[in-house]
Amino acid sequence: MHRKFPWLIALFWAAVVLLLVLDWRVSTPHDRFAEPPPLALGNGPAADAGHCSLDPVKPNSR
Repeated sequence: MHRKFPWLIALFWAAVVLLLVLDWRVSTPHDRFAEPPPLALGNGPAADAGHCSLDPVKPNSR
């Protein structure tokens, strides 16, 4: 099998490596301890009760 554009493949991988190195040098260090627990991502603090225990909202109260 003969590749037609080996320079294009080399250029692609050089660009990928260049972008990875640039991203690694420019970005701020990641603090892996400043993250929420895995099961609470996006939920904030755990609630004391479920939504069914809240007071019902009257239709005209808004």
